Amino acid sequence: MPILNKNKDQYIQRFLLKWYEKNKRELPWRNIKPNNQANAYYVLVSEFMLQQTTVNTVIKRFNEFIKLWPSIDKLGRISENRILRFWSGLGYYNRAKNLLKTIKIISRDFKSKVPQHYDRLIELPGVGDYTAKAILGIAYNHPVLPLDANIKRIIARLYGIKTLLRLNKKKIEDIASQYQSLNKASDLIQSFMDYGSAICLPRNPKCDECLIEKFCEARKKNIQHLIPFKNLSLEKKKIKFTRAYIVVNNRNEILVNRRKSSGMLASMLEVPNDQWVNKKKLLERNAIYEKVGNKFKYKRAFTYSFSHFDLDIDIYKTVVKKKMFKDHKWMKTNQIHISGMPTVMKQIIKKSR
Repeated sequence: MPILNKNKDQYIQRFLLKWYEKNKRELPWRNIKPNNQANAYYVLVSEFMLQQTTVNTVIKRFNEFIKLWPSIDKLGRISENRILRFWSGLGYYNRAKNLLKTIKIISRDFKSKVPQHYDRLIELPGVGDYTAKAILGIAYNHPVLPLDANIKRIIARLYGIKTLLRLNKKKIEDIASQYQSLNKASDLIQSFMDYGSAICLPRNPKCDECLIEKFCEARKKNIQHLIPFKNLSLEKKKIKFTRAYIVVNNRNEILVNRRKSSGMLASMLEVPNDQWVNKKKLLERNAIYEKVGNKFKYKRAFTYSFSHFDLDIDIYKTVVKKKMFKDHKWMKTNQIHISGMPTVMKQIIKKSR
């Protein structure tokens, strides 16, 4: 592990905190209470939302969320279907399910107060090491440094770590342990995050504007654009395949069903579709297709991009009498936009017209 110069980490902390005072982002989950602490409930909700979702996307949805459920007690009383309907467009629906499970546990076991101890937080559904430390540091000012993508990137550049970050987890954690403020942990964490989003960018970092450039090993060697190192062969997106079936009846309703309670888009409403597979030749027809047979007409193909893979979708459509599927769920086509369906399903329906 690199030898840390005590003055180096102290100077970096000082510069980042000074920069943060003037340049911090105004984010709704940073609402500070009279005791100069953030609202722990806000921090918890925001961290669940921010997993795999950009800050700009989350801001609007967070405000809508808090308007509906301003407290742990309010959120703890709703159903899973209700939060899943709200979550449409944020993706990774297991986050919504885990958030609600966590809130119900906090309401029941912790008197509706977000725990202040790592061992308690890490046991909550959907809370990993990063989220637990983010809550402790940002909400409760505990001296920890959670490692998000911005913080990992800054550390990797400061100490010239050229190989894949996932192969240097221990090294980065050891360095991060030196950046833990006893008095200003919350500000320090958020100064790293904001600096990474404004100055130490993933691509084209603004080194000429950087206050800590002189401490940066990557800058000294002119390799800042190579860090964090990316193995393109590992990062190439996978492709999956499916066929979707749009069944409309004479009352302008569309056939829908609910997905399984585990896996991608768990428990969400969907249009019938084949199981998603890695090779097109492995596709097996959905039972809905078997019932309608050759009445389906091919409409078009399109690709929907998830964060870790692309889904190639062939869309088929037919019109039937409602009694043909009398035991199935139907939805008015003008209700789809408020149904809470995941975006991919809304796109399938839109592109079938």
